[in-house]
Order: sequence, then C-alpha cells, then structure tokens
Amino acid sequence: MNESRTKTRLISGAWEDFVVKVYSKNEAPEFFIAAVESITEIGMSGIIEAGASLQENDTLSGLIVSDQMGSTIKYEGRVLWTKETSKGIQFGLKFSKELLLPDVLIALAMAAA
Repeated sequence: MNESRTKTRLISGAWEDFVVKVYSKNEAPEFFIAAVESITEIGMSGIIEAGASLQENDTLSGLIVSDQMGSTIKYEGRVLWTKETSKGIQFGLKFSKELLLPDVLIALAMAAA
C-alpha cells in the first residue's frame, strides 16, 4: 500500500548536533546512537554505524537530543525499513504518537531551505 506523505519532511544538515539515543529495542535494554537525516512529526530517518543490529519491525524508544540547542524529545516507534550503505545502516522510524517538534528544529530547517 502506497501511503502519501501528509507532513513536511525537514531535511537539513543544519542540525548535525541532533542525535537519536536508543535506550530500548524490542522492550529490552539496549543503547546506541544514530544521526538524524530527516524528521517529521510522525517519523524520521537516521543512520547508525555498520555493525549495529537493526531490522524492520524492531521497536525503539529513547530520546532525540541536541546538547547545543538544549532540546530533548522523547519518542517511541517502529522501524519501517533499513538499508545498508557505505556510511552504515540507514533506517526509517514511524513514531507511535505524533511528536510536537521544538520551534528550534523547525527554524533550523527553514533557515537551511
């Protein structure tokens, strides 16, 4: 089923400081960090280093944080897809609940456009 996008996808190198901290995978404690590639209120894409274990339908929870901007967003979601690249494992995550993105994140995306 092809689902059309209803939210504006914020893609920007302007928030390289934002990272995804995973504290739980499939309801078991696990920790790894991923870089944010794009984000909307309903999901995001990111990349983790090769060697990490991540599969479609894994459930993740943790925080999206920026130490520089002082922003923290709590999330839970399900991995929709994964793709191995030369940089690592790229993945798409659909959030369990729609997030309220901080103004600083939206401002960064608009400034980079």
